[in-house]
Amino acid sequence: MEDLVLMKKRPTFGYSLLLLVSLAAMLIVGLTILKAPLAVVMFLAWLVVNLFAIKLGYTYNELEKIGIKQVGKSLQSVVIMLAVGVLISSWIASGTVPTIIYYGLKIINPKYYLATTLIICAIVSMFTGTSWGTIGTVGVALLGIGISMGINPGMVAGALISGSWFGDKLSPLSDTTNFQSGVMGVPLMTHVKHMLYTTVPAFIISLILFLILGSGQTADADIHAIEVVGESLKNFYTISPITLIPLIVVVILLVKQRPASQSILIGGVLGMILAIFYQKFDATLVLNSALKGFEYDFKDEFLNTLLNRGGMDSMTRTIQALIFTTALGGMIREMDILNVIIEPIGKKLKSTFSLIFSAMFVDYLSIALTGSHMFGAIMVESTMLDLFKKNKLKPENASRISEDCGTLGVTLIPYGVTAMFIVDTLGIDFATFIPFVFFCYISPLFNLVCAVTGIGIARYTDEELEELERLEELERLEELEKLEMKEE
Repeated sequence: MEDLVLMKKRPTFGYSLLLLVSLAAMLIVGLTILKAPLAVVMFLAWLVVNLFAIKLGYTYNELEKIGIKQVGKSLQSVVIMLAVGVLISSWIASGTVPTIIYYGLKIINPKYYLATTLIICAIVSMFTGTSWGTIGTVGVALLGIGISMGINPGMVAGALISGSWFGDKLSPLSDTTNFQSGVMGVPLMTHVKHMLYTTVPAFIISLILFLILGSGQTADADIHAIEVVGESLKNFYTISPITLIPLIVVVILLVKQRPASQSILIGGVLGMILAIFYQKFDATLVLNSALKGFEYDFKDEFLNTLLNRGGMDSMTRTIQALIFTTALGGMIREMDILNVIIEPIGKKLKSTFSLIFSAMFVDYLSIALTGSHMFGAIMVESTMLDLFKKNKLKPENASRISEDCGTLGVTLIPYGVTAMFIVDTLGIDFATFIPFVFFCYISPLFNLVCAVTGIGIARYTDEELEELERLEELERLEELEKLEMKEE
C-alpha cells in the first residue's frame, strides 16, 4: 500500500487543510444541524474524500480497498461488541443486573447521597458496560430521589454522570472502550489497565469533592422511593448472590487474560442458564433476547425502561459508525493528508510532555469540530501514533488520551452527542450539570501529570521496537507480493 501512495501525488499543506475543513463542516452540519446519525454522515464522507482524492490520482475502488483493509483491523472489536449485546440481555434476564441494582440501592445513605450516587453508577456502569444505559435508568431514578431530598440537581447529575463514565471506561464490556482500543491497535485489557493511572486518581478526587459538597446538603426526605424500586425488582426476580455467578466468572476469566469475546460469551451463556432454570423465564424469550434485547412487560414503566435492553441488535449503530469512521481514517491516512498537516509541528515534538499535550489538543479540537469521540480517536491515531512510536511511546498512551479527552470530552460540549443525550434524558439544562462533572475535567489532566513524572507512561524497549519494525516490514513485503501477483 505504501508503494501505491508513492505512485500518487502528495497533497500540499493547503489542499490537506481544505479537505479537513470540508470534512469538519460536513460533520458539523450533519450531526448538529440536520441531526443525522453519525454512521450516515461518515459513510457519505467517503464521497467527499473521493472528490479530493481524484486530483491526487486515486480512484474510488482504490480508496475503498484501503478503507476495508483498515476496517479489518477493527473486526475483533465488532465481535466483542456483539458478545456484549448478548451478555447484557442475558444478565438482565438472569437477575444479575437487577441484583446489582437492588443491593446498590440498599446502601444509599441520605447523608452521603452524592458520593453514594457516584459509587452506585460506577458499579452499575462497570458491570453493564454502558454509561448511557446507566444514566438513562438508574441515573434518572437517583436524580428524582435527590431532588426530592432537596439536593442541587446539578450536583446529583454531576455525580451520576461522573460515576457512569468511570465504570464505562474501565468496563471490558463498554463499546467505547472496545472502540478506542480497536482503533489504536491495543489489546483490550492492556488499554483498560493503562487507564487506571488517570481514571482511579480522578475518581478518588471526584469522590472527595462530592463528599464535601454533600456535607452541605439537606437530606431530610424519606427514601420510600428507593424501597419501592427494590420491592418491584423482588416481585419479578429472585434476588440472590447466586445471580452474581456469571459476573464472577467473567471477571476471573478477564483477569486471567482470556480472550475478551470468549469470556463475555461464556458469561452470556451462564446468564441464559440462570434466566431459564433459576428465574424461570421462557427459553425462547431468553434466546431471542440475545439478538433483539430483553423484552418483558413488568407492568411498571420504570422497570420497563430500566431492564428492556441489550441484544446484538443494540450494537448495530455503534458497529456501523466504527466501520465507516475507521475506513475514512484509513483513507485519509493513506492519502498522507494528516501527515502533511502534522509534519511541520511533529519535527518540533521531542519531549514526552509535548507529545502527550499535542495528542490531547488534537483530540479536543476534533471533538470540538464534530461532537464525535470516534472522529477524535481517528484523528489521534492518524496524526500522533507514528510520532509516538518514533519516540518509543506505546499506542496505549494514545488510546488512554482518546478515552480521557475524546470519550469524556463529548460530555463537555453542548452539541456533543453525549451532552445532548444527558440533557434530553435527565431533563435538565446543560449549564446546570456542567460545573459538577468533575471526573470529566480531572481525568484528562492526569495524562499531563503522567507525562511530567513518567509514571504510567508505557515505553518501547529497543528490543521491542526492533521486533515491531521487523513485523511491520514483513507485513509490507506480504502486501507487495500480493500486489505483484495481482498485476501478473
